[in-house]
Parts: sequence; structure tokens; C-alpha cells
Amino acid sequence: MSSSSVTSEQRVVLDKISWQKFENILAELGTERATRFAYYRGRMEMMNPHEEHERYRKLIESFLLVLADETYLKVVGFNSALLQQPEVQCAIEPNACFYISHAPEMMGKSDLDLSRDPVPDLVLDIAFTSSAIDKLPIYAALGIPEVWCYTSNNSTPAPEHQLSIYQLQNQQYFTSETSAVFNFLRAARVLEFIEQSDSLGLVQSLQLLRAWVQERI
Repeated sequence: MSSSSVTSEQRVVLDKISWQKFENILAELGTERATRFAYYRGRMEMMNPHEEHERYRKLIESFLLVLADETYLKVVGFNSALLQQPEVQCAIEPNACFYISHAPEMMGKSDLDLSRDPVPDLVLDIAFTSSAIDKLPIYAALGIPEVWCYTSNNSTPAPEHQLSIYQLQNQQYFTSETSAVFNFLRAARVLEFIEQSDSLGLVQSLQLLRAWVQERI
């Protein structure tokens, strides 16, 4: 695993922000903004991601796509989509969203809108610093069945990396040892893949992953 230093994410939290004010801020910044938002019933967080967000997103997305390919599952993904539902006063932008059960109806779509589209089956949330807003109640209010939270501090000499899998049950998340989408998959295998991609290179780590999946299906 690379031990290079990662600049801390820049986070700003504002309280007593109405939903209308939140929508106005989004409109003012436009669709090409770099800032990502989380909103939970009057509290808003703005975060400027580091370039490492994209690196880990691509690695974990590659991991998921190989699993889907080897298990003959169709997957449709969206990057940094704003998931929002005004009726529950919640919004969030995960690093990636994945559709499996609703993949056929989401194919060909360029954007994601929960006012017309089903919720994703799985979302990926990456963080290098602690958020002032607990993200899980937002995902629960939106009804996301499974959340993968990857956290990393990349500090030296002993970087810490963790992947937690959360599954929604009765409107609350519970930590799970395995994924509901891929029931043979444990979180530790995702971390192992990331470590292999750093030490062996992406191509070889993907080859090892395919062999590993084939042994389990």
C-alpha cells in the first residue's frame, strides 16, 4: 500500500440551511462544480475531494466490475451523482453508485434522478477525514440497501485503511461481514485487492481477482 501523504479534505459545515437555500447553492455552483455536498435536515456539508478519491474509486469500481463479469451480473454505475429526496430533506453525493437489480432499466441513462429512478443497490463512500455529518442516516433515509465505506488516512509510517460494509435493515444500517450483492465477498478481500494493485500493478491484481472469484462460483 502506498504511504504517500494525502492532503486532508476541505470540509465546511453550515447549520440552519433550508432545503430551498440548499437548492439555491447547488444552482449557483452549477453542474460542473468540484464541491460535493451532504445535507441532512437543515445541516449542510461542503467537501472538496482530493485526487486520491478518484484513484480509490476507480480501483474499487474495477474490483466490482470484475466480480459482476465473473458472476454474470449486469451493473450500471454512476460517479458522484447527487442523491436527493426533498420529502425527507436529505441529499448526498457518494463517490459511486451501482445498479444491479435495476441495471436493465438504468442502461443508457446519463444522469441519476431519484424522483424518477429507483435507488442504487450499492453506493461507495470514500473519506480521508471524518465528516461532521453522519452519512449513514442520510443513506438510510434514501433507502440505499448497501453502503461500502472506505476510509484511509495514508499517514506515515503506518497508514490505516478500512472498508466497512453496511446493510439496511428496518431503516437502520448494520455492519456485515459479507456483501448482500456478492455473498462470498468479505471486506478484507477488497483491501487485499487495493494492496495488490499498489504492489503488483492493476493488471496482475485483476488477473488474480478473476482467478479468486472463479474458485468461489
